[in-house]
Amino acid sequence: MIKVTNLIKNFDELEVIKDVSFEIEKGDIFGIIGQSGAGKSTLLRCFNGLEDYQSGSIVALGKEVKSLSKKDLQLMQKDMGMIFQNFNLLNRLDVYDNIALPLRFWKQDPKSEENKKRIHELLNLVGLEEKIHSKPRELSGGQKQRVAIARALVMNPQILLCDEATSALDPKITQDILALLQKINQELNITIVIVTHQMEVVKQICNKMVFLKQGKIVAQGKPEDLFVSSNEDILDFTGNDADILPDSGINIKLFFTNSNSKSHTITSLARDLDIDFDICQGKLENFRGRILGSLIINVEEKDEQKVLDYLKTCNVEWEVL
Repeated sequence: MIKVTNLIKNFDELEVIKDVSFEIEKGDIFGIIGQSGAGKSTLLRCFNGLEDYQSGSIVALGKEVKSLSKKDLQLMQKDMGMIFQNFNLLNRLDVYDNIALPLRFWKQDPKSEENKKRIHELLNLVGLEEKIHSKPRELSGGQKQRVAIARALVMNPQILLCDEATSALDPKITQDILALLQKINQELNITIVIVTHQMEVVKQICNKMVFLKQGKIVAQGKPEDLFVSSNEDILDFTGNDADILPDSGINIKLFFTNSNSKSHTITSLARDLDIDFDICQGKLENFRGRILGSLIINVEEKDEQKVLDYLKTCNVEWEVL
């Protein structure tokens, strides 16, 4: 769907995207995460031609974005819906007419039977049938974002780009919007790209991600693999608690991922080796309904090697801190 190769984007002398490469496949919910100023939104806007780029390649829907004429770029943008943090609704229009705006841009009759059916289907999808004639000022933040999502879908896009779409919402509304995006991905088979600085967004719905820092990709892969790993950049981003670990003994961090998640590993370790140890920290995360995470134990120095050997036999990833 989108293939990015050695992408470089500058604003005058400032390089904001630095030799970035990755691929988004059909059906993905793909996360681009990083701190403010990392270049996430700029990268996203390069996908649909809202920003140009100096070198490298973006092939979206089989076409090199940079080489498209203005007309062809508009046609490609028709296949890429986009939603934003601040909703971008027109206050003078009601919900129906806000959703219908792209139809007017493409010179389609928003009141035709086909388009009325389409808009009513989208209102049903986003759960706003009863708000069809409401103005934006009468809606909550979550409802405004649902209208924006319906508007982004009205032209039947293949890809939905989300630029910090949940950043202005409270946690409960964020959960509802993320559930709606998952539903759209599954039921409409739309590929979704999400730019965010919220870790929970990526953990809850993304099946792949890149972690951007100062315009560079410092990690990429499955969220469940990256967030329970020892990547220093991600640890800095999520908060590293290593400084509160015991000074004596050996601190060992165990990673429980898809391939090795066994709830009885710790009890088996104590029983089979007949040793005592302390559990210092434990962190479990919900990744799209799967509970994964890490655990830090402290063992005596004399027991270190046999503990590590035992973990190898259990196929548990570990790191001595």
